[in-house]
Amino acid sequence: MKIAAAHDFHDEVAAKAATICPGIEWALTDRAGAWSGSPEGADAVVYAGDAYTEAFVDAVTAIAPPGWAHTEDAGIDGRFYDDMREKGVAVTHSPGANAPEVAEFAFAGVMWGAKRLGEFGAQQRAREWRQREQTALGAATILVVGLGAIGSRVAAHARAFGMTVHGIRRSAEPVPGLDRQGTLAELADFLAEADFVVLAVPNTDEAAGMIGTDALAAMKPTATLVNVGRGALVDIAALREALAAGGIARAFLDVLPTEPLPGDSDLWDLPNLFISPHTACTTPLYIARVGEIWLENLKRFLAGEALIHRAF
Repeated sequence: MKIAAAHDFHDEVAAKAATICPGIEWALTDRAGAWSGSPEGADAVVYAGDAYTEAFVDAVTAIAPPGWAHTEDAGIDGRFYDDMREKGVAVTHSPGANAPEVAEFAFAGVMWGAKRLGEFGAQQRAREWRQREQTALGAATILVVGLGAIGSRVAAHARAFGMTVHGIRRSAEPVPGLDRQGTLAELADFLAEADFVVLAVPNTDEAAGMIGTDALAAMKPTATLVNVGRGALVDIAALREALAAGGIARAFLDVLPTEPLPGDSDLWDLPNLFISPHTACTTPLYIARVGEIWLENLKRFLAGEALIHRAF
């Protein structure tokens, strides 16, 4: 069996994989796109770790279709997935593998807004000593949009701080521990009550552009928007205008519609916008969790059994 993957993923799983399938041939890449051998003829590809690059996508979408592809992603939007779907490749993903760390990062965004850390950072650089009023989390309302593995953890963190917790999900099935719950059709009403809005949903036709001009107008001028879902959830032009005009107080974005964000973008200069490079899940634990899912599916793939976490 031949597998195309990255060196870091190989180093995590190779020993265990060899006990499942002795004699695996690995075609390995690094983040710069250099290969140990050609990925052509791979039975399986792994879009994870240092393989999570445009160079890897270019390489594996140019070869004959593999029998199976696995990804570190929970969401499955983008060129890699479009190509695999078009070619009829079975794709499995890794829902929940990054949930603890992404939820922590999202809540860091809440704390950044509540405690005005961006403003204090700017004051420090300007050598300015000035107190600013803080938000008391116990008196604040958070709206979590998307109540899957990540969103449910954000909600749990918020409850631990005594916040009023509202949630939005596609289904009307109730989620325990929320003070109020609704569906996407009710989003505007929920936005009007929220001091903090956390987006933790994948990009779907229904969700794309959910935070646009109307949604931003519905939010409090003191609100903080946190996006750890997908960049396409937010209309960036509308957000830029709202941040500049005081329509909302601030935004914390780990994901953007265009990644990497071009160096000449004016978004970098907005004082009430925090930008991080899609990094919320980057911990040593993430690739290990992805690897465990992949190893279980390796057994199943070889046995001709149904794969777990199959996206399509």
